[in-house]
Amino acid sequence: MNTHILRLLYISDAAEGLDEEAITAILKSAEKNNPALGLTGILVFGGGVFAQVLEGPERGVLEKYVQVMADHRHRNCRIVYITTAAGRLFEGVSMAALQALPMELAHIAELDAHRKETVPNEAFASLMNVFFSRLQALP
Repeated sequence: MNTHILRLLYISDAAEGLDEEAITAILKSAEKNNPALGLTGILVFGGGVFAQVLEGPERGVLEKYVQVMADHRHRNCRIVYITTAAGRLFEGVSMAALQALPMELAHIAELDAHRKETVPNEAFASLMNVFFSRLQALP
């Protein structure tokens, strides 16, 4: 049995006037719907952008990404990184959210600027480790 999962990082531009209530609604929807699709991940937002990692079975990840592209709360979705993996980075997390710190926004912008090139695995892994460390530090 193949236990590999698909991991996808996309970046999008937040719609004008998006507020904390909208972020809460996104998380509630993910909490309700992602487990059935076998999805885990993280949503990072701030500076007018979203960066989200979706991980899980290929079909579930791709179905969710198609739904995400149709969401009116953002526009200009673009895949920055996609790969298969033997394990999850966000095991047991239907969808966490973090407000991006200025340095993280710079890293996200750098990944976005190079999205048409091959994004080095190390650059992706480094940013995900930062996000995971911040998640672990939350109360």
